[in-house]
Amino acid sequence: MKENFFTFILTIFILVILGGIGYIAYYYFYVGDENLVSEIVPVNEISNEPIKPIEPIEQNQQSSESTELLPIDSGDGNTQITQVTSGKYKYYYNQLDSNAKKIYDKLESNIENIKTGNAVLDFDDEFNDLLNQEQGQAKLNEAYQSALDAFSLDNPEVYYIDVTNMVLMIYSRTNLFGTTYTTAIEPVSGGDYLIDSIANKDELNSKLAEIEYVKNSVVEQTSADDDYTKIKKIHDFLISHMEYDQTLERTNTRNIYGALVEKSVVCEGYADALKYLLDAVGIPCVEVVGTGTNSAGETEAHAWNYVQLNGAWYAIDVTWDDPTIIGNGKVPKSTYTKYFLRGSKSFNKTHFANGQVSEGGRIFTYPALNEKDYN
Repeated sequence: MKENFFTFILTIFILVILGGIGYIAYYYFYVGDENLVSEIVPVNEISNEPIKPIEPIEQNQQSSESTELLPIDSGDGNTQITQVTSGKYKYYYNQLDSNAKKIYDKLESNIENIKTGNAVLDFDDEFNDLLNQEQGQAKLNEAYQSALDAFSLDNPEVYYIDVTNMVLMIYSRTNLFGTTYTTAIEPVSGGDYLIDSIANKDELNSKLAEIEYVKNSVVEQTSADDDYTKIKKIHDFLISHMEYDQTLERTNTRNIYGALVEKSVVCEGYADALKYLLDAVGIPCVEVVGTGTNSAGETEAHAWNYVQLNGAWYAIDVTWDDPTIIGNGKVPKSTYTKYFLRGSKSFNKTHFANGQVSEGGRIFTYPALNEKDYN
């Protein structure tokens, strides 16, 4: 009798165990798949509001001071060029946290893939631990936006990404053991993340060749110069080469293609061009965002640069050194160097850096300017 009772109990116990295993297998392989979801981490558009240049000067022509660089065209986009190794200064990358650096690194290592406009940059479960934390998605969202901001400032040559059409997707799979998250950077559904003026990778490579032709010409003409002369020549070249875009409507008015090839941009284009060319000649340069107050008392969003020379940092605002000009006559030489290699004591009277590139990203810090202007 006892043996029958124990046999019955053992049989029930085994059936319970087998039933539990079957339930777990069903939940894992079927229910888990049904819980697959995707979420779009919002991307905040980088603020691109330009500030107007200083008020028009009732004179004409550029400074009589020579730029000392021969005129440079952009080529036809098919010219075979020798790649110049730049002294890339990744100032903003160094301010990112570990999560944002992973995103920045992924963008940087996939430049060729990104040129297609539809490449998916897969992180697999790289951020799973973060997303399983409290406020994990909010933290990843900030890291993503900060990485985009830093990448765009450090790499003005990657001007062709429309970040409003690039999203970070989060996928989750839930089962009895918990939730696993995977992430990937993708184009918005049904589109690509190249700017509207670029149709495909071949067209993009042709435009990049035009930009690099200008860069290589500048590098060649300044190769024997000391750092000060390189900075001065490039500053003067940009003033003579470009003009401020009064329409504010051109497609490339805020990037280096508009600056170096189309030759008409707003402040971001000027700042991008100076950063790009000084990188190419190995001089540390960062783009700075904030506000500027011109001599008419108008304050608006603005962009300029800080450069390092002889171990100290100085400010350059190429946009304001290239004023809007009407009428006849010559502009005094001093007009074209009013904001060239300035220290904090003079420059910060009109320029106010705030480090806020986009609403969703981190607030960046800048190098401390030397108090006095460069002599």
